[in-house]
Amino acid sequence: MRIFDDDRQEWVGHEQEQRIAALHDRDAVHQGKAMRGVVTVLALCGLAFAVWALGWKDEPGPTGYLTVHEPVPGADTGTDAEGGDTAAPTPAGVPPAPYEEVSDQEGYRLAVPRGWIRDAVAGEDSTVVNYRSPQSDRRLQVYRVAEPSPYESLRIWLDAEGKPGGFDQLAPLERTDDGGRPAARLDYTADRFKGEPDIGTWHVIDHRFEAVDGKLYALAVYGSDADGRGDEEEFLSTALSWFCPPEEICPEPGTH
Repeated sequence: MRIFDDDRQEWVGHEQEQRIAALHDRDAVHQGKAMRGVVTVLALCGLAFAVWALGWKDEPGPTGYLTVHEPVPGADTGTDAEGGDTAAPTPAGVPPAPYEEVSDQEGYRLAVPRGWIRDAVAGEDSTVVNYRSPQSDRRLQVYRVAEPSPYESLRIWLDAEGKPGGFDQLAPLERTDDGGRPAARLDYTADRFKGEPDIGTWHVIDHRFEAVDGKLYALAVYGSDADGRGDEEEFLSTALSWFCPPEEICPEPGTH
């Protein structure tokens, strides 16, 4: 009798059927062994994964890469590298401490120390404006110059009589032309000025110059010679950098 072999898709006889049955039994044994091997491999993989997962859980978290900028010593913190206090940078368009910008009644823009007191005296050619410290031991003076040049204006003053008592010229009359505009400077000391307090020796820098309107002006600074001469230099430098003549629009220092 023949039977149909589903695996081979053919009819086979009795002897062949017995041989095929033996082959099926052998294959079943092999398949069982293979299945047990697969199960064993899967179990080992599962165990290994569990061990790795437990170990990863105990690892430290990932390192962050956020950049933290350490403050620069003395920059916007009020301290310097040695831990001392420092002044914050002056913003552009603002006079340095302790100065303040003022718009004078005569039309000048100026920078003078806070709390200074203004007075004015009508002159022959222009109004002489003074800003004084509360103790009157320091002064800024500004006025129009009538002579044809700054140097000639100061030369005429030097040659004239009536200089302050104890007058002593510290250096030769100096031309200090700035940006193509003529300027001149006289540096001297004096013991007394009419109507001014007796503070000992005065130090004076008289600077005459052509401004942006093409006209000539004088800026003179007065202070005590006893505390050195650097403060008058700094005072004049600030006054010059902030000076703007009447009816002119001038850029603020540090904004152009």
